[in-house]
Amino acid sequence: MELEIKVPQNWNDVTLEKYVKYYKSIKPYEGLEEFGSKIVENAVYYLCGVEANMLNKLPIAVFQEISNDMTNLLNSAKSQELILSFSLGDSKYGFMTNIDQMSYGEYVDLVTYSKDVYENAALMCSILYRPILEERKDKYTIAEYKGTNEEQIELFYKKLTMDIVFGALSFFLRLQKDLVHSTLIYTTETIKTILKNPTSTAARILAENGVYTQQLQLLQETIQQSSMQSQD
Repeated sequence: MELEIKVPQNWNDVTLEKYVKYYKSIKPYEGLEEFGSKIVENAVYYLCGVEANMLNKLPIAVFQEISNDMTNLLNSAKSQELILSFSLGDSKYGFMTNIDQMSYGEYVDLVTYSKDVYENAALMCSILYRPILEERKDKYTIAEYKGTNEEQIELFYKKLTMDIVFGALSFFLRLQKDLVHSTLIYTTETIKTILKNPTSTAARILAENGVYTQQLQLLQETIQQSSMQSQD
C-alpha cells in the first residue's frame, strides 16, 4: 500500500495545535545527545502526520528527502514576518498596532505568559490579535482587552497557523527585549546620579531604608552586565 505523506511547505500549512504537540514532544530531549535527531524525527511524525509504526518503515531516501524539507521549514521559523490581520471563522482579527498605547495589564499578561512562549502561544496571540470592530483603508480598530477570552483562545489553538504565530511572537519578544534594555539604561543612569551626589534627598531616603553606596555600586554593575546581555 502506497503511503501518502503531506509535507508542509510553509508555516501556513501547520496549525498551532500541531506545533504545540511537536514542541512538547522534543522538550524532554533538550540538552541530550539525541536532541538533534529528535527535532527532525518528531517533526516528520507530528507535522507530516506519519504514524510511529510507519516511520521506521520509510525508505531511507524518502526519509532523508522529507527531513531536508522539514529542516528548511524549521530554520525559516525566525524569518516569519508580522501579519497585521487575518480572517478566522466569521471574524477578522487585527494586530495591536498601537503598541506604545498598550495597557499595563496587557503587558503584564504578555510578559507572564511569555515564560513558556509556545505552550501559551494561543493565549498570547489572543491578546495581540483581537476582533476588528471598524476598518477603513489601511487602518482598523480592534476590541478592547478585557482579560483572557477562553473561546478565542480555543479557536486560535485549533485553527491559527504558525506563520501568524511566529510573526506575532517574534515581534513582541523583540519589543520586550528593547523595553527591558531601555529600562535598564534608565535605572543605571538614575543610580549614577545618586552616586554622584550621596548627600541628595534620594540618597538619604535610600540610606534610611538600608541601601548604602556599596550596594548601589554593586547594583549598577549588575544592571550594566544585564544591559549588555540584553543586546546580544
